[in-house]
Amino acid sequence: MLEAAPEPGGMAAHFDLGGLSIERYYHFICKADRPTFELLDELGLGDRMRWVATSMGYYFDGRLESWGDPVSLLRFPKLSLVEKLRYGAMMFFAVRRRDAGGLEHVSAKDWITRWCGAGVYERLWAPLFRLKFYQYADNISAAWIWTRIKRLGTSRRSMLQEELGYIEGGSETLVHAQPHSPPLETRAERAHWRLSWEQRLARNARPPTAPSVEIVLHGLPAPFIQAFDLPLRHVA
Repeated sequence: MLEAAPEPGGMAAHFDLGGLSIERYYHFICKADRPTFELLDELGLGDRMRWVATSMGYYFDGRLESWGDPVSLLRFPKLSLVEKLRYGAMMFFAVRRRDAGGLEHVSAKDWITRWCGAGVYERLWAPLFRLKFYQYADNISAAWIWTRIKRLGTSRRSMLQEELGYIEGGSETLVHAQPHSPPLETRAERAHWRLSWEQRLARNARPPTAPSVEIVLHGLPAPFIQAFDLPLRHVA
C-alpha cells in the first residue's frame, strides 16, 4: 500500500475541525454494498451500521420538487405523462438489469435519450452532467450512470421509501477499528510508505528502456525550452 498522505485512510480518512472529527468526503452505504458488510463483520463492527429513511428533492425552475419514487415522478409538473411513463420504465428496467453489458460502449446521453427522449435529457440530466463533468458531459459512459441508478434503486425499504446507511462514527470507525484481527490502521502501517515528491517523480520517470521521443516546438525561445531539461528541440 502506497499512501501519499501522512495518515492512512485515503478518501475514507477524517480531518479535525475544531476538535470535531469530520469525514474528508461524505459517504453513504446502500443495501447492495456487500463487500462493506463483509468487511464490517470481519472487523467485528457489524452492529455499527445504521439505516435511515431518506428523501430526495429536485430543484427545478426555482422550486424544490419531491423526487425519487413513483408517486413523486407522477406528480412532477415539468414532464408530460408520456415522458413520465418512459422515465419510470427506464428506472424499472435499469434496477433489474444484472450487468452493464453493452452500456460500456454507449454514452449516458444516448442511453437516457433513447429511453426518455431528448427533452427529458436536456431538462433533467444534462444540467447535472454539465455541472459535474463540464465539456465531457455528453460523453460519459451509460455504464457509469446505470451503476449508480441500480445501487440506489436497490437500497429501499419499499417501492415508495429509499433507505441508506452509515457507519456509526463515520468511515474513521473502519480505519481505527480494534477488532479480533489486526486493525486496518495497523495493517496499513505495516505496508505504509509515505511517498515524497522525489519518490513520486522517480516512480513515474521514463525507464531507460523506453523508446525515445523528440518533441519539436516552433517559435519558442531556446532558454524557455532548455529550462524543461527534456528532449525538446527548438526551431526558430
